[in-house]
Amino acid sequence: MTEIQDIVHDLRRVLGQENVAFDEVTRALYSTDASNYQIMPIGVTFPRHVEDVIAIHEYAAQHKIPLLPRGGGTSLAGQTVNHAIVMDFTRHMRRIRSINAEEKTVTVEPGIVLDQLNRQLYSLGLMFGPDPASANRATIGGCIGNNATGAHSILYRMTSDHVIALDVVLASAEKVRLGNKKHTSHNSTTQQLMHNVQQLLIKYSDAIQTHSPKTWRNSAGYGLYRMNADNVDLAQLIVGAEGTLATVVSAELNLVQCPLMTCLAIVHFQDLITSLEAVPVILETEPSAVELLDQTILDRTRQHQEFSKLLTFVEGNPEALLVVEYYGESEAELSAKIQRLKIRLSQWGHNEPIVVATTLSQQANVWRVRKAGLGLLASNRSDWKTVPCIEDAAVPVEHLAEYIRRIINIVHAQGATMAVYAHASAGCLHVRPLLNLKTAEGIRQYRAIAEAAVDVVLEFGGTTSGEHSEGIVRGEFNERLFGHEMMQAFREIKQMFDPHKILNPNRIIDVPRMDDQSLMRYGENYSTPLKLVNTRFDWQDDNGFDGAVEMCNGAGVCRKEDIGTMCPSFMATREEIDSTRGRANILRLAMTGKFGLSGMQDERVKAVLDLCLSCKACKAECPSAVDMARIKSEFMANYQDHHGIPLRSRIFSTVHLWGRLGGRFPMITNILMNFPILESLMKRVLKIAPERKLPHFAKQTFSRWWHRQPSWAQQHTSAPPTPILLIDTFTEYYHPQLGEAVAYVAQQLGLPLRAMRFPQNGCCGRPSISKGLLDIAKDLATRNVQYFAHMLSIDSEARFMVLEPSCLSAFKDDYIHLVEPEWRKWAQKIAERMMSVEDWLAELQSTELYHKLNWDQRKRHLILHGHCHQKALWGTIAAHKALSNIPNTTIQELDAGCCGMAGSFGYETEHFNVSITIAEKRLYPAIRSHPDAIFVASGTSCREQIAHIQGKAYHPIEVVATACGWQST
Repeated sequence: MTEIQDIVHDLRRVLGQENVAFDEVTRALYSTDASNYQIMPIGVTFPRHVEDVIAIHEYAAQHKIPLLPRGGGTSLAGQTVNHAIVMDFTRHMRRIRSINAEEKTVTVEPGIVLDQLNRQLYSLGLMFGPDPASANRATIGGCIGNNATGAHSILYRMTSDHVIALDVVLASAEKVRLGNKKHTSHNSTTQQLMHNVQQLLIKYSDAIQTHSPKTWRNSAGYGLYRMNADNVDLAQLIVGAEGTLATVVSAELNLVQCPLMTCLAIVHFQDLITSLEAVPVILETEPSAVELLDQTILDRTRQHQEFSKLLTFVEGNPEALLVVEYYGESEAELSAKIQRLKIRLSQWGHNEPIVVATTLSQQANVWRVRKAGLGLLASNRSDWKTVPCIEDAAVPVEHLAEYIRRIINIVHAQGATMAVYAHASAGCLHVRPLLNLKTAEGIRQYRAIAEAAVDVVLEFGGTTSGEHSEGIVRGEFNERLFGHEMMQAFREIKQMFDPHKILNPNRIIDVPRMDDQSLMRYGENYSTPLKLVNTRFDWQDDNGFDGAVEMCNGAGVCRKEDIGTMCPSFMATREEIDSTRGRANILRLAMTGKFGLSGMQDERVKAVLDLCLSCKACKAECPSAVDMARIKSEFMANYQDHHGIPLRSRIFSTVHLWGRLGGRFPMITNILMNFPILESLMKRVLKIAPERKLPHFAKQTFSRWWHRQPSWAQQHTSAPPTPILLIDTFTEYYHPQLGEAVAYVAQQLGLPLRAMRFPQNGCCGRPSISKGLLDIAKDLATRNVQYFAHMLSIDSEARFMVLEPSCLSAFKDDYIHLVEPEWRKWAQKIAERMMSVEDWLAELQSTELYHKLNWDQRKRHLILHGHCHQKALWGTIAAHKALSNIPNTTIQELDAGCCGMAGSFGYETEHFNVSITIAEKRLYPAIRSHPDAIFVASGTSCREQIAHIQGKAYHPIEVVATACGWQST
């Protein structure tokens, strides 16, 4: 066996086969983080408990193999990538071991995500103080490794200020407890470490005092400047050490009290430097946070489909905003603090808008934009990206304005521009120059800006790293930052803890050059020779298909687990391979030839995309708007060109044709489909999960019912023209009652209604798009666009409404990129004329007609579950509005993410378990906890998934029609 095979064999004997992965795809997944760097690891392990970690260290020590602990992999500096055996703690070691509410302490394993920890603590009125913007995917282990902090650092300082003791495994594989004298293990190893460190602190005391940064907000180097020779706390060396001294397996942390109430004042400025000059003045009013948003980040937010909706707190076009937060115990106290701020700023000379946000939803909007800053800046669809290199420098706040003035000059002198945002209160602004690292010039600028910035940092007594740590991008500048003596002290510390340099080697000391292109994700020799060229979708707006894939910057927002929709498969499996980031990385590497000449036809790449549900949530919730649904569709089209189209995909993508056939003889078709032998055979042939019930054909199609209906009253002049109702395949053949409900409501309002099928009894093409049969989809899209273009040329005011969200999303999102260029303007115009039935109902609420409906007085508690495409592209506001007018009705919208059905996905045998797991995350528990509620969902798939355990869910139009007297036939 080869050496690698020996390692795999030996480790699997201890950890189990499923917890050791040295295959090329897994290694590629762990070769990047959110930084500019890419280094292939030796392999990846998933330790289950402390004994596994010890075993890995024993093996590494014996064979001198490097080790690298890893959490969420959201490092911006490159400290979580290395040529080492990765230990991913997020799969198993993510437990809370104990909470002591009285003492305000908690003991946790390193793989627990910070937001999940706080969610468990909130009921006790407690939380972990440091709050990095990545808290919804950052782990406690990562916070310790970086010495992380966040927006509230002026209150809570840094992670190092909250660590009581750490259980660690040393490079020698010995498990010890580190802290101060009280909390450190009493054995020969720790006592020797304690003594050696104490002597080192005495030896280098002058250098530590002289050469340490003058700002308290510092993550650079080893934490000697935080230590006292009279009471050595060894845990302080581990915090911020980037896993180079020991591997944390458990952490005892102190907690803080949750604020009772908060409010925000968004202070507007027409000049960036003026805003920074105002920070010391604002700090006099004792805020809990002061965060900067510059014009660039606001502009990018306005361009983002989802995040643009949140900018209700911005007036005009300011060059900078300072988001000032206050804590308080009453509204009166908060109001007084805001008033004090206004008076103080007025005295200082500020006379621009100050927008106050008092409600939780208002404040949440502001914080969502702020926390998405990194991704929003990375949403530039070109090779020029706002890159991390000097983004973490911190200086004393009184020097902040001059520091940024000088940095602007440096960046402009290099022919570049920049964006800046984040922690103004602590003098730590995230400055990100816009560079093209695929060019020699971009690499030159990258280094030149970093070197010049270090000079300015040193001049003002600052640090190169205020929270993100050093990694590769800043580590080489430690000698300049700390001086020769301090670096010697760091080397001696490394020698004490890790004499053979197996723990995350070449970080903090002996760090490679930050512009070493052999370590970089991009570089002047970067190319994608195997990218898709002859694509069906038009990728011009995304800088090509490869540009669309490269939109992923590695920030890992898709690794969040408990809120929103993105990414449903990751939420179910918690595996990197099933995240949007994981898929984007594998696609990018495949295009570069990493997996051989097969590239985009490689079965391993297809397997990585297999669990993508095409929910479109990443397009909305990823700040960089990575559209993995469209990327997957294009990939599958190309893949199937070479490997053929599976029978099941052909059947599912032409459901409109099968519907037409079965709908002619629905009774006979249903009897045959229910015949056990035929049903079993069909499910086996098409690989449909035996647990699923196949949809039954309605007794009569909607078209048959519709053609028998008499016409009714003429259009009321007080109401807008009624949109034409487009009947989708499932409404036509399976759920005609939905169309009947629309007709009933229109009739009750005295409004004429025109209903029609797609041209030639066709389809919107959604099933074909989802399955990657883009030639069929393109034909259907072109036919539909041509037909509706003709209608609009006759009646330019015509509008169309659709019952099924996935059909509407095809018109609003996919057609524009799918039809040929000459039809694109028409596709855009048609998209603007398309609306959901809920949009129509909401529109009618503003007229007198809607209030004349003869509502019943039944009490209803409605629980609304939004379809993924609906939430991603146009939202559920109209559905809320349409239902809110029903008397005696309460509405609750679930934050249940994706239901897990996703069209045919949940029917497919190999996907059934994942489909149910997704539903069990939030949707099914909500259903079980509300047995008397009426569940409402626009999507056919969503209703089918709900029906799988609950029995029935209704389209909003059914609820509205029923509430005013309709009875389904």
